[in-house]
Amino acid sequence: MTRAGAITRTPATGRSPLAFVTLLTVLSVPFWLAGAVFDRTGSLPMGMPVAAFQFVLPAAVAAFLVFREEGGGGVRRLMKRTVSGGGAARRTWWVIAVLLVPALLLMTYGLMALAGEPPSGPHSPLASIPLLLILYFFAALAEEAGWTGYLLRPVRERYGALGAGLVIGLIWAAWHLVAYVQAGRSVPWIVGQVLASVAVRVLMVWLVANTGGAVLIAVVVHTTINLAQSLFPGYPEQAAPALVYGLLAALTAAAVVLGVGPRTLTRTKPL
Repeated sequence: MTRAGAITRTPATGRSPLAFVTLLTVLSVPFWLAGAVFDRTGSLPMGMPVAAFQFVLPAAVAAFLVFREEGGGGVRRLMKRTVSGGGAARRTWWVIAVLLVPALLLMTYGLMALAGEPPSGPHSPLASIPLLLILYFFAALAEEAGWTGYLLRPVRERYGALGAGLVIGLIWAAWHLVAYVQAGRSVPWIVGQVLASVAVRVLMVWLVANTGGAVLIAVVVHTTINLAQSLFPGYPEQAAPALVYGLLAALTAAAVVLGVGPRTLTRTKPL
């Protein structure tokens, strides 16, 4: 007879994606309730609600589960992996990680300008980049310790690299839905953002796979998402940029999958 809960654990790691998602959801509820009670959208970057502070939870949940599964040594290994650049990865992968999302949003701006609707609206000033970079980097560290450091390997073992990107991308996007609604985002904006989140997560899995499992490269991409969107004119307020960005990200992810194969998302020849 199969032990209860065995289907939620992968044999190679002993980790439970279901436990991670369940605990993450339960612990997120107080943040969602706080976001409903306290309106601070005018004082946080991109009009984010209080619920956005849930970014601390993926690392906390991952640390708790790893401690239960592997003890204190496992937690130290998890945190070390999160800040490690992995093996001797080629510099090209890190350049791609830094430029990927800014390039997609720059293309978004260009396409909208060519269509006669150049993006306009409020955005974070350039002078705020150093502060935002620090804020978003540590927020990305906290999230990717969970999404990539804990969750990626067991989900990838079960569903393959593309499947892992799609599954984690959908969970990642769904986890942000309450914050999007509380921030007053429109339904088309949310659709574009969810599409982009899933597509970019597939691209993050691709980058992680090609850098020897470097969690830090996912942190880099995650950081650039928030920073580039903060600097994009009117991004949180207008649906069109989010929809165009989502479509471009989806096309880019599709091209990568077709080029390298869905199972591993790795090249047979070095880049």
